[in-house]
Amino acid sequence: MSAENDVRVGELSAFPRRRVRWPLLTVTAVVLLGVFSWWLGPVALVAPWDNFILLDGGYRIAQGQVPGADFSNAIGPLVYVLTSLGMKMQAVPSLAAVTYGILLFLPIATVLAGYVAHRRLPGGYATGFTVFAALLVISVRPPGYSPGTTTYAMLYNKFGWLLYSALLLAVLIRPRTPRPLADGAVIGLLLGLLAYDKANFFLLGVVAVVLGLLLRTLAARAIPGVLGGFGLLVVVFWLGFGINPGAYARDVATAFAAQGSGKRLDMLLHSAAYNAPVGVLALLVVAGLFVLARRHGEAARPWRLLVITLFVLGSSVVISAANSPEKSDLAALVVIPLVLVAVLKPDLPRWTGGDGQRRIPAPLLAGLVLLLVATTAPIAGKDALALGISAGRRDLVATPPSSQQIASPHLRDFVVPADATWTTAYRNSAAVPAMLNDGLALLRRHIRPGDRVLSMSLANPFAFALDLTPVTGGPLWWDLAISFDERTHPPAEEVFGAAQWVMVPKLRPGQGCCQDTVEAMTRVYGGYLAQHFQVVEATAEWTLLTRG
Repeated sequence: MSAENDVRVGELSAFPRRRVRWPLLTVTAVVLLGVFSWWLGPVALVAPWDNFILLDGGYRIAQGQVPGADFSNAIGPLVYVLTSLGMKMQAVPSLAAVTYGILLFLPIATVLAGYVAHRRLPGGYATGFTVFAALLVISVRPPGYSPGTTTYAMLYNKFGWLLYSALLLAVLIRPRTPRPLADGAVIGLLLGLLAYDKANFFLLGVVAVVLGLLLRTLAARAIPGVLGGFGLLVVVFWLGFGINPGAYARDVATAFAAQGSGKRLDMLLHSAAYNAPVGVLALLVVAGLFVLARRHGEAARPWRLLVITLFVLGSSVVISAANSPEKSDLAALVVIPLVLVAVLKPDLPRWTGGDGQRRIPAPLLAGLVLLLVATTAPIAGKDALALGISAGRRDLVATPPSSQQIASPHLRDFVVPADATWTTAYRNSAAVPAMLNDGLALLRRHIRPGDRVLSMSLANPFAFALDLTPVTGGPLWWDLAISFDERTHPPAEEVFGAAQWVMVPKLRPGQGCCQDTVEAMTRVYGGYLAQHFQVVEATAEWTLLTRG
């Protein structure tokens, strides 16, 4: 990264001029965040159940299974591949594999984000954006959740937002110097990572590339590089992990068919309402640019900025409608003030990283600063607070109370605080360790080496916990109207054909957010289970079926 991003500080003539080495500062900050994440390790999980999806997906891949062939998956394989690589870094894989996967992804994400940002933005803003991206990678709360709700659930959404943000910068801001093939290759890599992270981010990313070509903020000469970078990612996932892009696309299409349009429309409207204040502020700033442009006779510039602002706003809201409720934690909205900064750099005061060639009206500058703070500070603040809360619970993970210990070497660091009241899949969070221990003890009384266990629940925790051969067939995780419904689901023989045992959680009124999933699975597959399986033993928490 070139020294042209350096911003002079100490303008007083009595002092020598100094330069802030922004690229060096960027690398230092990212390394420190990575070291902190490594030191922190796996955190105490207030919302635990979704983490079993990560562990089961990573475990299946580490055991040689292939997404799209041995199991279907409505979410891209990126986070599960990273977790599987993390498991290969441990003698006895555990939840720490997720942390290792995050640390493997951190340099990839920040190098791409840093390259894009330092080629287009003043040095301080480029450093800030890259550190913001790094914070998203190591964050331990999902977008839209409170800082106290610590979990690795929905890791793919955090990765998606940072990759999409970097892509938007790359295609909507012209770089200072032409390097079309290199810039195109980075855009292709970002698109490839988005494709294997989550389809909704990828589809809007493709639209963003087209918009960049239409606005001429992306040079057509970059397209060969885009295709090359994207093709490289396809080859890596195909040859490295056996993931056929066509099979992955079919999984996504099947899951999409199971999702109700009414639910997504409701989420779209809620997301638009949550982000209306930032949207209004952004449009007011752009309106101020129209006034400024009229003074300077530059009528075309604000129209282009208006199109960019509306696209970033609209695409972010559309993406969020296909995620979990993220409220106002849409990280890509930071692109709006950064695009404005890049375009207004000649007019911005030197103390803001600009050139100070012309005076910018104070209200417009204040609006720009406020927009930058509004799109970054709430997300970064909550992520930093979640990391701080987790650091305070670090001793709890190292030496959990006996009531919260799970009887499996693979789940030795999977700790839920005893005072956690989050309503998770089938119990309140604090009761999850006891529920799992009951199920593990039940299985140990009956299973033999080589047996395969299927769990009729959101995720299957038992194969990883007991070091069993994972089942094949069916989706990696079950969520009604998200990965399946009673009209769109795989056939029973495909789901249960490889299983010797089936675990069914006991449902308790008022405890658990996903009981409707188990009830729907029972309606869909109950006849097959009655014909091919029989009850072996039932406990307070689980019913165990065996193939008859």
